[in-house]
Amino acid sequence: MRKFIRNNSFLYGIICLYRYARYRRQYERLDKDLHILDVDQTLDYLATHNISLARFGDSELKMLYCDYSIGFQRYDPQLAARLHEIIDDPRDPEVLMVALPHHLVATDNARFDIKTAWWSMLANNYSSIRQNLNSRLTYLDSEVSRTYSEYQGIAITEKAYTVFKRIWRGKRVLIVEGDETRMGMGNDLFTDATELKRILVPRENAFESYDQIKKIVEEKISQYDFDLVVTAIGPTATVLAYDLSPQLRVLDLGHLDIQYEYYRHHSKKMTQIRGKYTNEVNMTTDDIYKNDAEYLSQIIGRVE
Repeated sequence: MRKFIRNNSFLYGIICLYRYARYRRQYERLDKDLHILDVDQTLDYLATHNISLARFGDSELKMLYCDYSIGFQRYDPQLAARLHEIIDDPRDPEVLMVALPHHLVATDNARFDIKTAWWSMLANNYSSIRQNLNSRLTYLDSEVSRTYSEYQGIAITEKAYTVFKRIWRGKRVLIVEGDETRMGMGNDLFTDATELKRILVPRENAFESYDQIKKIVEEKISQYDFDLVVTAIGPTATVLAYDLSPQLRVLDLGHLDIQYEYYRHHSKKMTQIRGKYTNEVNMTTDDIYKNDAEYLSQIIGRVE
């Protein structure tokens, strides 16, 4: 139903107008005392600091205070406990930075529909979210990997991909991703990496296999001497970035590739991309990468 509404322009527009009328003033009255760098500052920070990134989106924040499931990850009390651990006891900021949606404190540069969605969500849940966060800490913006669908204009999206491509230029990169996510296939996102390898994990409910995922990733890091790990497995990626950050740089960048595809196709709607799975839309039936020699050669591990 959510996918249908998002892709029905008239119906979605009515909902956004209702949210605007109902929740804007409530959002403005919230005591927004958190220190979250905006997306532009976040990109500058990641470009100049060799730190890992653990992202909390709205789903991860909801898991901190209620039994909340998302389409590709059932609520798991152990996952919720790990997310609490990361929020309550973040690592040295020289090692890892936690990211929260900048929309928690301001929505000035967000698209209209994104603004109204956050006004609605926060008007009803801000106190529950806020009680788990620390106003004395500095956070990055977790929407840094979703710039095209979140923010107005394309300048910030162009900057984002320039920064990320520069981060892994000349690096040996390991991607840990959901099966059929296929980050970088069919585009130039990772072209400048010296080497690119992949570990595939369940695309749904990955946290149920977390111990196996962590074990195989650590084994391959040791075997291949990677410079950087890029993760795209929902809330499980948040935990993995936290656990591996003392060893090497890990960037939790779910949605980065699919957003790049939307940007390349000039699509503001959630659109099917051939051969790539995303929880936002149904996958196309023509799996163009299933037998792709380049893609298969990059896979060095699987967790079923």
